[in-house]
Amino acid sequence: MSSRRVRVTGLGRPDAGVSRTKKQQQNQGLPRQHQQQQEAGGGGRAGREHAHHLFDELLRRDTTSIFDLNSALSAVASESPAVALSLFNRMPRADLCTYNIVIGCCSRAGHLDLAFAALGRVIRTGWTAQAITFSPLLKGLCHDKRTSDAMDIALRRMPALGCTPNAFSYNILLKGLCDENRSQQALHLLHTMMADDTRGGCPPDVVSYTTVINGLLREGQLDKAYCLFDEMLDQGMSPNCITYNCLLHGYCSSGKPKEAIGIFRKMCRDGVEPDAFSYNILLKGLCDENRSQQALHLLHTMMADDTRGGCPPDVVSYTTVINGLLREGQLDKAYCLFDEMLDQGMSPNCITYNCLLHGYCSSGKPKEAIGIFRKMCRDGVEPDVVTYNTLMVYLCKNGRSMEARKVFDSMVKKGHKPDSSIYGTLLHGYATEGYLVQMHQLLDVMVRNGTQPDHYIFNILIGAYAKHGMVDEAMLAFSKMRQQGLHPNIVTYGTVMDALCRVGKVDDAMSQFDRLISEGLTPDGVVFRTLIHGLCACDKWDKAEELAVEMIGRGICPDTIFFNTLLNHLCKEGMVTRAKNIFDLMVRVDVQRDVITYTTLIDGYCLDGKVDEATKLLEGMVLDGVKPNEVTYNTIINGYCKNGRIEDACSLFRQMASKGVNPGIVTYSTILHGLFQTRRIAAAKELYLWMIKSGIKFDIGTYNIILQGLCQNNCTDDALRMFHNLCLIDFHLQNRTFNIMIDALLKGGRHDEAKDLFASLLARGLVPNVVTYWLMMKSLIEQGLLEELDDLFLSLEKNGCTANSRMLNALVGKLLQKGEVRKAGVYLSKIDENNFSLEASTAESLVFLVSSGKYDQHINSIPEKYRPTAKSRAVFSQKKKNPGLFDAAGSYGVVTRLYSSSYIELVV
Repeated sequence: MSSRRVRVTGLGRPDAGVSRTKKQQQNQGLPRQHQQQQEAGGGGRAGREHAHHLFDELLRRDTTSIFDLNSALSAVASESPAVALSLFNRMPRADLCTYNIVIGCCSRAGHLDLAFAALGRVIRTGWTAQAITFSPLLKGLCHDKRTSDAMDIALRRMPALGCTPNAFSYNILLKGLCDENRSQQALHLLHTMMADDTRGGCPPDVVSYTTVINGLLREGQLDKAYCLFDEMLDQGMSPNCITYNCLLHGYCSSGKPKEAIGIFRKMCRDGVEPDAFSYNILLKGLCDENRSQQALHLLHTMMADDTRGGCPPDVVSYTTVINGLLREGQLDKAYCLFDEMLDQGMSPNCITYNCLLHGYCSSGKPKEAIGIFRKMCRDGVEPDVVTYNTLMVYLCKNGRSMEARKVFDSMVKKGHKPDSSIYGTLLHGYATEGYLVQMHQLLDVMVRNGTQPDHYIFNILIGAYAKHGMVDEAMLAFSKMRQQGLHPNIVTYGTVMDALCRVGKVDDAMSQFDRLISEGLTPDGVVFRTLIHGLCACDKWDKAEELAVEMIGRGICPDTIFFNTLLNHLCKEGMVTRAKNIFDLMVRVDVQRDVITYTTLIDGYCLDGKVDEATKLLEGMVLDGVKPNEVTYNTIINGYCKNGRIEDACSLFRQMASKGVNPGIVTYSTILHGLFQTRRIAAAKELYLWMIKSGIKFDIGTYNIILQGLCQNNCTDDALRMFHNLCLIDFHLQNRTFNIMIDALLKGGRHDEAKDLFASLLARGLVPNVVTYWLMMKSLIEQGLLEELDDLFLSLEKNGCTANSRMLNALVGKLLQKGEVRKAGVYLSKIDENNFSLEASTAESLVFLVSSGKYDQHINSIPEKYRPTAKSRAVFSQKKKNPGLFDAAGSYGVVTRLYSSSYIELVV
């Protein structure tokens, strides 16, 4: 083996350290194709094959120099490390340059063990290793996050072997430390280099400073980075464009575009020419801070400078500003800039079009988005997966998942392979719209195409099942997820708990909560809210409060909306005391109580009949700095009216305007209803006239209150005049409006007028409802017009109105009261046909009627299952002989056994 030492100063260039004369001598006699190979640098597959062929040819020669073999080996090593190693093993001799090539080759290929073996051979051979020999090893170690090992080699072992690390060696270490977020150690090493420089060591260069500055910036240490930049200037080092770009990027990424602009100006003053990357960093920084107008001005400055030999904007520059304008909703300006880009001869790329598509879709302009997509295709720009996904996301969000499927199919047809997120978009669309069959089909396609469901996909499936009450399917998907080796995350657990709570399986949900904790997951606010709402829905208030306390104890502070929802649950269930405790807890955990919070608790007090407590809370609300709104006042006014305290209601009504809250139509309607209920007709009429004079617009709800109030206070003629006036002005009336008037007319014995009004319903475009029919049927029963009753019942069915259980029970009860047992039997059969239950009041009427014995001859008219047994009649006979037996249980109580398999207990 030759012991000739070759001075090497560059990896992959074994002749770099050889003098020109020597190199010329070495090249003499080389084949012409070899010289061409050296000049071409061995690039590409053709070059590699040619170098391999050349290497074989050189081995066959007897006079081939080591330099020739190294040249061919270097050409192959740059493209194929594995092939280069096989060639190395065939070489008859090697020198230091050969080993440098091999060490670099092994390091780049990730075979550091082989690289160190080659280094060991160098040391054992007695060659003096140079810094370039160690550089690939240092790079490889740093790439593998073994920077500490690299530092040990550079700072301890290299000097021990008589090799001094150069600037390139140090820069490798500095970059390795910064890549591991150890910029403080990198800074210390940089200062070590400066100290060694005074003793004849290796001084840091511009790359050294730039590397550490960039590391500090990436870790958010902006002040330290800028101090090092100043230190660099003090050392007489001239920053280059890359140094400034690092500073620009660091400040822009930290949301400080103003400071970045200052650095940019200094850069220009110091004679460092900004490149397109410099401008693009600034443009993005400005757009990220919603200062796209300023970015647009900078872009136009670039265009102006370009005419004077400056840096022209590129496609990235235009795309950045276009995206910034779109995010701020300035669609017209963004499209104008797009047109300007085309006028400048700039070709938009796929990213540019994707930004436009996303901007227009986000702004709800699908027509324009489709136009951009078509232009993109016409201009020869191939849509990518992001393009298709943008369109699919918009369509799915707007309930158009079937159209999204067409986009998906088009994407697949174009040769794009959808990933998990693309499938997720369409699956979520199907799930949201309830297309579960299509969801399953797409899932099958996804699995067949080799894409396995991830957490996101399983969460979609479980959520879809939960939404449709398919808890068993949701739990099956949950189990499959585990079987596939995916551990449920907090979102998955939250979705499963929501599914269980929706169907009242709150205990199972709590079991999943315990399992979540045992698996080391930390429950978030969504999980706690889901469980607490589920517990409230199941009336498990103690557990709900306990969980709320645990939630707060874990440092998850519920927001105002959460507390408001909890208060609403408690108040609706009449648990006002508990609601007040939650209300007080909000102060202790520093959660702001808003107008909804106060109004909810005020409503709870009013529902519980504690209007005075509600009024005190109103006063406390004002003292707390929360301004009551119309709903707050309406709640208390309604509470006063329900308790017959109309004077208090009117007083609060008058206070509203002085407190800066204008009463609305609901307020006026509530007061009118209260006045009518307390028979203060004159005051109600006066308020009505004042409302008209004040220009207050009435709704049908207000008119219904007035009409009903007049009718209930024996002012039916006044009500009728108002009703006819409403008909004349073609006011939109409701069934309820007609029902009020029909009821009043029938109660006044004005049957013909009631019939006319009933007939006019259809002419007004309304269909009589169950209440309307019941009012007319009740009147016909009272008049004994049973044939007309049957005709009316038939018309009910023809008009598409369905008799409900309550109506049929009321009909039977009314007929029994009138002694019409046969006809009652007909409608009892209808109750049976519809599988409705016999109401207690109906059963009571039936039992007492039959027990009297007056209608024994008609008993067979009643369906057999409803005929009381002889035992029932005996029980009722006993009542006359021993009334105390029944009075002990109340007024009287009776258990009647029917021929059906059930018992009906009547307690009156």
